[in-house]
Amino acid sequence: MTPVRRTRLLTRATVLAALALAASTGCSSSGKSPATGSSPTGAASSGQAGTVTVTEKEYTLTFSEMQLTPGSHTFVAHNAGTTDHALAISGPGVSTTQTSPIPPGGEAQFTVTLQQGSYELWCPIDDHKALGMDAHVQVGAGTAGSSSPTAAASAATPPPGNGY
Repeated sequence: MTPVRRTRLLTRATVLAALALAASTGCSSSGKSPATGSSPTGAASSGQAGTVTVTEKEYTLTFSEMQLTPGSHTFVAHNAGTTDHALAISGPGVSTTQTSPIPPGGEAQFTVTLQQGSYELWCPIDDHKALGMDAHVQVGAGTAGSSSPTAAASAATPPPGNGY
């Protein structure tokens, strides 16, 4: 009886993994690698949601995708740090939208519709933004090479006496 249970669990797990993979790639046949977590080029402009993973760590933001097109995008914030973080966004057509605080190892997400223009993303907890968890993303025409991942270029070491 135990081998049958293992087979059923394995089958169930395989089905769940396949569904998760299909959901994360948007069932796209574009050939774009699902590892990027982003939509195929142009998909967002047709109304489909793109997914951007933002990894947060003391005191940086790292994006899975910086070349964004206008349309619906889901931002998934993953806290790879050792303290609580959150993610906020503001820009054309998007008043400040943010996640709840995310504990270390946790994730949170929000979906917004981006228009052409510049958006700011940051960690709204304490002074994390001032410590480097701040980035600007250009959406739309002329995005190639115009993104400014300021947080990714910031030093990951906190200033002396900060206690982290």
